[in-house]
Amino acid sequence: MWAVSVQEPDRLKLLQTEPPSPEPDEVLVRIGRAGICGSDMHIYRGRNPFARYPRVIGHEAMGRIEAIGARVRGFAVGDRVVLDPGVSCGHCHACRVGRPNVCSDLAVIGVHRDGGMRELAVFPSSNAIRVPDGLSDRAAVMAEPYSIAANVTQRTEANENDIALIYGAGTVGLTVLQAFSMKQIPCVVTDIDDARLERAKKLGAARIVNSSNESLEQASRKRLKASASL
Repeated sequence: MWAVSVQEPDRLKLLQTEPPSPEPDEVLVRIGRAGICGSDMHIYRGRNPFARYPRVIGHEAMGRIEAIGARVRGFAVGDRVVLDPGVSCGHCHACRVGRPNVCSDLAVIGVHRDGGMRELAVFPSSNAIRVPDGLSDRAAVMAEPYSIAANVTQRTEANENDIALIYGAGTVGLTVLQAFSMKQIPCVVTDIDDARLERAKKLGAARIVNSSNESLEQASRKRLKASASL
């Protein structure tokens, strides 16, 4: 099978390797789609201190199950699944109190262990989430970045009486914008890239500010003056 591996900083290689077999608690997934995250670029450029080389990148992945381990329950061959990239131990204090995201032995697929940029990959069944029938592969592969947006909207407890300020109109910033917009919460988005800001405007930003041309404070004062004169 084929796999995309970062051999060392600034050296990407397309490898042909033997397909893996699932352990008793794992599922074998034929990858349908995989996203490219900024952290993948950091690994490629040698700027991720946690990555070890060579590494098959890709922590945003989805596909269809081709085989299941002997102890796996709740999944069947043919199921479409999306990957939860954080693998926790399940035994440390953080895991026991429901905080597996800060597990003392946390491993991120695509960073600490090989990821989804390959034809076939094995993942712990606990890290596979079934994709609803009505969701396309193209939408499902965005589950990981959109989960960040969902977490942000939940933790801020913002409502329609608030205004959200989003610094940066990259992928995560734009997903956060869309999540807030679904809750009818107006958003001000600031960035230094006009193309990204235009994309934010199309996705529903109430106001965009290019902070390389105008400070956010100045833009806010102008808006307040305009509102006061009405």
